[in-house]
Amino acid sequence: MIQPTAFPKIAASKPIEIVYKVTVSAAVLISILLVAFMLHLGANPMIACGFLGAFFIHLGSRPNWKQIRELLAAAMLTAFLYHCLGGSFDGPAFSRLMGAGAFVGIGSILAMAFDKVWTGCSRYTPALKDALILPLFSVIAGVSMQFVGNAPQASFDFLLYRFDSSLGLASGPAVVSLFREVPWIRAASSLFYGGLVLFPPLYHAWACYQGKAAKIHLMHAFVIAGVCGFMLYQICPAIGPRYTFLEQFPDRLPAMSAVPATTFMSTSIHNAMPSMHFTWALLVWVAAWELGWFAVVIASVFLAFTGMATVGFGEHYLIDLIVAVPITMMVHGICRIRHHLTATGLGMVLTWTIYLRTGVQLPASLNWLLVIATLAITGFLMRSFLTIRNTKNVQLSSSGLDVPALLEFPVDGVEKGLQQGLPVFGQGPQRQYFARFLRSPRMD
Repeated sequence: MIQPTAFPKIAASKPIEIVYKVTVSAAVLISILLVAFMLHLGANPMIACGFLGAFFIHLGSRPNWKQIRELLAAAMLTAFLYHCLGGSFDGPAFSRLMGAGAFVGIGSILAMAFDKVWTGCSRYTPALKDALILPLFSVIAGVSMQFVGNAPQASFDFLLYRFDSSLGLASGPAVVSLFREVPWIRAASSLFYGGLVLFPPLYHAWACYQGKAAKIHLMHAFVIAGVCGFMLYQICPAIGPRYTFLEQFPDRLPAMSAVPATTFMSTSIHNAMPSMHFTWALLVWVAAWELGWFAVVIASVFLAFTGMATVGFGEHYLIDLIVAVPITMMVHGICRIRHHLTATGLGMVLTWTIYLRTGVQLPASLNWLLVIATLAITGFLMRSFLTIRNTKNVQLSSSGLDVPALLEFPVDGVEKGLQQGLPVFGQGPQRQYFARFLRSPRMD
């Protein structure tokens, strides 16, 4: 059993120890404020959603009321400092709302960090690590895409458009027509598309709160998918129909015969092939099956509106969404160390990207066969992930809490750790979740 480590004793003098803790706390606070200013957090909804997700993860760790009061105080303090130092909340109402919500997530990060600094307790350390994943990833991804997108690059949009046209489907114009006839669908699609980054931490926190050991760590899967997507952007770079055809989208798109099977140079951000928005939505949808039918229904709605948004707003072609399906399988294979899933998913993704890049025009029937085969093979190999898990509960006489039988194991180490006020981490995630479950507010 790994013993929890207490706060390092840097000196025997109590005042020096306090100065050290104050210095570390100030450094954390200043770093957060610098990031908020550099990224214009009040007007950057994607980065803001990443920070807001930290709040969900904090709640998933079952904080006590003292922690909740601390996070609210930290949120108000950072928002006040951001405003006093010239930070603004600009843009549409959604951007301003997410910008304000981001400071609640910042409050959670600070509350968990300060708890570690001042008490030396490791109770919130796993949640803090998870909460920092999306903000850090969003910053790194944004800088990387801007760096790569500055130089002119060959764009394969014409070839992707020709493939979509060969299927006989006009997915973009069809969804736009639906948006015009039913405006609330367009509004909902816009909200789901803009708030996509909220859902991975929400579902991860949901699993943590229920004490369920998920088949994959959703936050890790999110990052792995993002890294894979970034590399695939370089194989078949594209910018999307909205930026390729400009004012021709969506009502005056050209016929396939009028579009040359060539590339063109563009300085826009090439992030169309594959659709990472749809990939991340699929990851959330698959993870939802661990949590029951209610979670699946919500995730299905999220997936549907995200799919409509990607093509209806002209950000992606239909084939971008098709390729996202085997990427999801590949990511699950990487996370679960399932080599057949990884190899099959990677093989299909590379086959699609190379085929689309070459511009070879197969008959429509063969293109449809490739699409159906991709979806069918992925669905078959992923079938074990798409079942509702019904776990029985057992009663622990020592705590009076119902804990899923999935997490049943010897608790000697956990009880010993609880006597010290610390969670105990053994081998595997089950002990970690179990320790969090026992340290719920109902026991504090």
